[in-house]
Amino acid sequence: MDDVNHSTRARAYERVARLTAAQVDLATFLDEASALLAKALPHDAACWHTMDPATLIETGFFLEDMPNAPDAEVAALAYLPDDFNSFVALARSGHHSGVLSAATGGRPEQSVRYRELLRPNNVIGELRTSCVVDGACWGNFAFFREAPADFTEDEQAFAHDLASLLGGGFRGAVVRARSRSSAVGLWPGLLLFDENRQVESATGPASHWLGELGFRGTPIEDPLPYALLTVAEHARGGAGDASVRVRGESGVWVEVHASPVSGGAPGRIAVILQSATAPSVAPLLSAAYGLTARERELVDLVLQGCGTGEIATRLFISPHTVQGHLKSIFAKTGVRSRRELVTRVFVPDHSTSRSPRDDGEDR
Repeated sequence: MDDVNHSTRARAYERVARLTAAQVDLATFLDEASALLAKALPHDAACWHTMDPATLIETGFFLEDMPNAPDAEVAALAYLPDDFNSFVALARSGHHSGVLSAATGGRPEQSVRYRELLRPNNVIGELRTSCVVDGACWGNFAFFREAPADFTEDEQAFAHDLASLLGGGFRGAVVRARSRSSAVGLWPGLLLFDENRQVESATGPASHWLGELGFRGTPIEDPLPYALLTVAEHARGGAGDASVRVRGESGVWVEVHASPVSGGAPGRIAVILQSATAPSVAPLLSAAYGLTARERELVDLVLQGCGTGEIATRLFISPHTVQGHLKSIFAKTGVRSRRELVTRVFVPDHSTSRSPRDDGEDR
């Protein structure tokens, strides 16, 4: 099934490029990207995910004609790291797109995901793509076709060509969300899962953090946020401790940590939700803004409250060079001083260990 002509794909590529450059929010980006690819890569259903580029764990999803939202069991099957065409493997490989039938040599039944999820829903065609830009994966998508239709080699190649464009769109959406509320001083929340993936207990503050992740129900009774399920499954699957950073509904950053619990039945998992720290968020935002390695070093020192002279001494460069790097950082992040850099970009809802120092030379 590949009757789409070259001009259709070329137009779709150009339009996706314009969409990425338009700097829209994530919901708009996914809606429009999905519409643009409907003809260039025809499919019966699709699932888009955001991803933490540091841990390569999915943090959210956008469904297109899928039967149900993923629960813990689906998350456990769909994102197995050792199954064919895992998003992590595609993100790390030289080719970021893969067709399941090709990866299995025409025997898709070798895939747990196919046997347990795709075949029962009459799906044989699966095209997966990890959206990688500048070496970091910010999201991914899976397109599906009902039997007997499958995806072709040309379609896989086109999806790979789109990977960096779409990655840029995912990445750009990260820096456009602005915080609208403060979580300073709020205690971390704890959820304890039993061996059957059910919430055994939850602390009071967990409700606030779950709300940031879009959850409005009761933890023991209702389906939990996707990011929380995926990080718990990574911890349960033998990875040990696992964590992700997620932008909350109010714009604040939330860290979700999962760890196996010792004692009691095997398979119990503890999940902690808390306000993200500056050191945790800074690398992600530095990458999203396209800062160089040296600029990231300067940001780290600015977040520690270092002035120009101290930064110059610690990095073995001149104060003039420090100012040059700072001007470049300000231009990329859209601020005019290091104080704005801290309070508006990197830690809008958190205090640093030392106040950022404006030396009168920043602006």
